[in-house]
Amino acid sequence: NETPVFGTIKHYNLNTYEAERRTNDYLIDQRSLVEFWGAHWRRAVQNGGALSVMCAYNLVNGEKCAENDNLIKAILRDHWGFSGYTMCDWGGFWSTEKAMASELDFCEGNDLYIKELPGLVKEGKIDIQHIDNAVRNVLRAKILAGMLDGQPRVSPDVRDCPAHRELVHESGLRGLVLLKNDDHILPLSKQIRSIAVIGPNAGVLPLDGHSSSAVIPSYTITPKQGIEQVVGPERVHYLQGCEINSDHRQEFDAAKQLARSSDVVVFVAGLDNTVEGEGYFIGGDRLTGTVDLPGVQNELINELAKVNPNIVVVVISGGTCAVNKVIRNVKGLLYAFYPGQEGGRAIADLLFGDYNPSGKLPVTIPKNDAQLPATDRDFRNIVTEGVGYRWFDSQDLEPEFAFGHGLSYTSFKYSRLHITPTNANAGETISIAADVTNVGDRRGEEVVQLYLATSDLEPSLPMPKKQLRGFKKVELSPGEKKTVEFLLTPEELYVFDVSSNCYLVPAGRYTVHVGGASDDLPLTGEFVLEAADAKPDLLVTNVRTVPPYPEPGDNVIFLASVLNRGTRSTIVAERIDVSFSVGGREVARAHMPKRAIPTGGMAVVVASSDSHDANLWTASEGEWTITAVADDRNRIIELSEANNACAANLKIPGGKARAVSTVED
Repeated sequence: NETPVFGTIKHYNLNTYEAERRTNDYLIDQRSLVEFWGAHWRRAVQNGGALSVMCAYNLVNGEKCAENDNLIKAILRDHWGFSGYTMCDWGGFWSTEKAMASELDFCEGNDLYIKELPGLVKEGKIDIQHIDNAVRNVLRAKILAGMLDGQPRVSPDVRDCPAHRELVHESGLRGLVLLKNDDHILPLSKQIRSIAVIGPNAGVLPLDGHSSSAVIPSYTITPKQGIEQVVGPERVHYLQGCEINSDHRQEFDAAKQLARSSDVVVFVAGLDNTVEGEGYFIGGDRLTGTVDLPGVQNELINELAKVNPNIVVVVISGGTCAVNKVIRNVKGLLYAFYPGQEGGRAIADLLFGDYNPSGKLPVTIPKNDAQLPATDRDFRNIVTEGVGYRWFDSQDLEPEFAFGHGLSYTSFKYSRLHITPTNANAGETISIAADVTNVGDRRGEEVVQLYLATSDLEPSLPMPKKQLRGFKKVELSPGEKKTVEFLLTPEELYVFDVSSNCYLVPAGRYTVHVGGASDDLPLTGEFVLEAADAKPDLLVTNVRTVPPYPEPGDNVIFLASVLNRGTRSTIVAERIDVSFSVGGREVARAHMPKRAIPTGGMAVVVASSDSHDANLWTASEGEWTITAVADDRNRIIELSEANNACAANLKIPGGKARAVSTVED
């Protein structure tokens, strides 16, 4: 989900917020919390196997997130099945009693737990069971991470080895987003006679905002250095030109002279940790009070354009910067975000055509501040108005660059949208397939995006105009065509029903849009879901072992997460078993605790010596495949029986290694 970058800010402290809350209905709808704001967090917890969750600073319905029983206990633990430990952000709660009662396990940034918990327990205001549970959650995470029994040490030489540096370079390349390329100014010729490299971020490489986002790399490659590595320093003419956020214009004339005498100008603009970072509500971020490029950067770019029309702007920042004041005066625009310590090399590779850009915007870039919603703590309109591209759709606003936008040095054509079936029962998997052809003259990658719009849902629910429900990257040679398929399971169609307090898949008509950006969706089709009997659907993720780094001779305990991605909850009477096999031989069997798994929920199962029918596996040297299968005896009628298995690879040399889960198709 995108979040507002800037807008009209309401500054709150405890007293003013409580006063407003008493006179206003500051209630965030439960559906907004779980369906819109919570969807990506749920996937991180359930699919990603997160072992800890940090609570945010802000208030939800008048309560700090770290003191919020509904957020931590009802949603995160009881519904989503999270069994790791929770912690506050630095000093992020006010009441020890409320925080511990809400199952906040770990206190960071103050000593309130140390000072107040003994007295609260003694007075009977905090049950000792809350303390026991918190300790248990923290220790469980440490055990699963291997912190208590032999986590292998990694040499600094391994962490900063050549292979890892190449990975940093690759991630920097893939994160670059080409937004404008008029007159095919890019890629630049390596035979270029002279290139002016100007701008506050040209001779440095910012990698972070201030405070906890600080990054200390082993080295950096600046954009200037990256360009010099390609064409040689003798053809590169550098000048800072201006600072990130000041009104100093002393170098304007020199910069214009440099631009006038050069074939091309690369202006590296953006932000750094002096104007970007944590502390949004206390004045520590975007100190200029606008989404525009700060200082006199826009002014200098426009001055340079008067003497040289061949300008490429590279923006380096974490949050988005509006470029409306310069966009008509430049031929190229590249957004680099914070590209990592190899960022200058990656930028140069793209500018000179050694890499064909394939990045897409993960945010919407507005034209100006007026296009952004007010930054507020009242999220009551989140369902119908939303943020990011949902906000721009609901307000019929045309942004500078839409969510998902990104250019390539080649071109792609979309054709033949195929939906199977076009009529189905709610809960059935829908296949969406589209053909993508590279109609340009060089190899490239395209990120195919699938959006859904809904109408005539039962029950009637306010929905955004469209929502991203899938994306895949496909690589194509010139003239090559490939079919890209998306499978829409209940997970992609869930809405949250407040009356029943569970996820459901509504019957109704769904419109499919497929294309290369949220504002460029040439393929459109429809399918209809009919009301049907609801069924659970079990999925296994996150196969783990204890110890996580077994040595030959260790007795191994197995764990796995069982998710319910169906259309109804399981029931206690439905016994759920999970079979664990190593090398094709069953070695343990776990039984689900006697409780239901709600739709969209999860439970963690453990097969140990205390479990019925469990047989501990003794680790031995070799490479092993561990497979976990839920309901392997088909006791439960599910939407699909084909997705109940998860495999993990475990390598046990003379030393140690950890199992890494991969969900089987």
